[in-house]
Amino acid sequence: MVSEQVKDELREVRYYFSRKANMDALSKNAGVSISKVLADKYVNAIKTAPARLYDLFGCLYIQNKTQETVASEMCYSEEHIRRLIRELINYFANKIN
Repeated sequence: MVSEQVKDELREVRYYFSRKANMDALSKNAGVSISKVLADKYVNAIKTAPARLYDLFGCLYIQNKTQETVASEMCYSEEHIRRLIRELINYFANKIN
């Protein structure tokens, strides 16, 4: 899987989690959205990731926090968070085939 595809899918995952209650309610009438399927795929993949990537994924994509907020909470620079995001994307690109 290429990193651009991972980035695109992670945008969908972030959106799904930011509107989870509404998306789940809609799925009762309209069926399960691709965003939910992608969310499940990435949640399953992150379970075996190193703790720092697991935490980063949770903060950015499940809790919908900004990079700036996560950097502040973790006491890292924003540049370090960007490096971790690249590492996270590479992890998913290698893990999900």
